[in-house]
Amino acid sequence: MKDLSLMTWKEIKQTDKEKSIVFAVLAPIEEHGPCLPLATDLIEGEHWSRGAMKEIEEKDGIECYYLPSFPIAAASVNRFYGSVHFSMKTTCEVTCEILESLRHMGFQHIIVIASHADPDHQIAVIKAIRRINKKYGVCALAPMGAIFEGNGIEAPEDVKELEKEYGNDFHAGWIETSSLLAIDETCVRDGYKNLPDTCISERDMISKEKQLQAMGKYGYIGMPRLATKELGDHLNQNCIASIHEAVINFYHRKGYDKYDEYFLYKILPLHLGFLSVFGKVKRG
Repeated sequence: MKDLSLMTWKEIKQTDKEKSIVFAVLAPIEEHGPCLPLATDLIEGEHWSRGAMKEIEEKDGIECYYLPSFPIAAASVNRFYGSVHFSMKTTCEVTCEILESLRHMGFQHIIVIASHADPDHQIAVIKAIRRINKKYGVCALAPMGAIFEGNGIEAPEDVKELEKEYGNDFHAGWIETSSLLAIDETCVRDGYKNLPDTCISERDMISKEKQLQAMGKYGYIGMPRLATKELGDHLNQNCIASIHEAVINFYHRKGYDKYDEYFLYKILPLHLGFLSVFGKVKRG
């Protein structure tokens, strides 16, 4: 795999665009409770994309390229201290510009790893993908929305069992803490095992005020105390495998439909963030 930013324009021009894949990670600088760093989503996105690129090159013989990660993302709750968020409109426009640039270079297989599960971010990125695909023909895919909804490779049994009992783990809980423990345990601060559970229903997640209330003074929603490195290894490998499948199917333009769908995209009220009256990012 090669970093496009370290190549010259002549070197990029000489690559076979029809037989290569380029990745771009878009995720926020965002608070993740008292035990995880602001760059958690970026760290995860980079780890997952690098893992998928390695598998693609070793198993499928397709050369992969990537851009430096973009710390740009929309979020439904953007009033918690420590976060740098953008509006859905800005996130969509930036994604479009990135895709336009890559398409102008001639790349025909572009993968956006939007490693931030917030529907505002996923919808903004997918809207950009659809705009570019309509303009140039199908050339880009953002599979993370579908993967976050559970449409990827079936999760390992230990993950499924924990999801069944402690499924409402939405932000910086056992899922993300486990993921970071497996990627780089030095990123996880001591004391996560002693943090109290913070809970909210899927229905109440629609309300920004109820999300903020659930986050309380800690800034997470879930159960960090349940996190383990073993769970993180299984979560990360499952995500890498799902991205690998999505990308290869997209590369061959066959069987990638389930990764091109995002159920929440169909819910029109979730698009209100594109309106100036609703889309302003609030601080403080």
